[in-house]
Amino acid sequence: MLTLYEDLYLLALDEEKGNLFSFARKSFAYPLAGAILAELALLGKLGVGEKLRLVLSDASSTGDPIFNGVIEQIRVSEKARKPSYWVSKLSEEPKKLRQNVAERLVEKNVLVQDEKSFFRQELLSGSESTILDKFQRKHEMRALILSNGESNLRNLTLLEMIAAGGLLGLVFTQDELETADQMIHKKFLTAALENPIMLLVEEIGQAVSSVQEDELDS
Repeated sequence: MLTLYEDLYLLALDEEKGNLFSFARKSFAYPLAGAILAELALLGKLGVGEKLRLVLSDASSTGDPIFNGVIEQIRVSEKARKPSYWVSKLSEEPKKLRQNVAERLVEKNVLVQDEKSFFRQELLSGSESTILDKFQRKHEMRALILSNGESNLRNLTLLEMIAAGGLLGLVFTQDELETADQMIHKKFLTAALENPIMLLVEEIGQAVSSVQEDELDS
């Protein structure tokens, strides 16, 4: 099973060119950082402290070097900090972050790297192919929002980060964007009432939006 940040990378990947879609490239690091933090929250690694600061709930290894690196940064931080600080911190070297994610997907045999360092999707055969097929993932998210399909926290979290990063065009057509944005918000509010961890995910999503707006406008 892929992580949310890996799913997000695949959604933004133009397989024909072996690079991210141009419209996503400039702002991609912010929702990518948000996806990392949000999944750590879903995994029970992060919680909320005083004044909406992120705190570690569990510092044990996840088996994922990117997750573990973020956990260590939070662990050694001098003080608890807001989600916006960590979104900014994790996205301050966007090319390096994208490269690290792509290398993880190469290690998992989801992508291959050519001599020009471009990454291309490699769909696996057999039982794993449906898990690794980004188009299946895209279909699930479209069905969730446009056809009131089966909801789960991972799909909603990924959609929240995509929306926060202004990248709904990765999943929906231009004429669907307004409806999709409204439905994501509605479904997210329902999920947050049922599961408190989604309140933290929402805070992370808001941090993605605010940091992206501040840093791209500066």
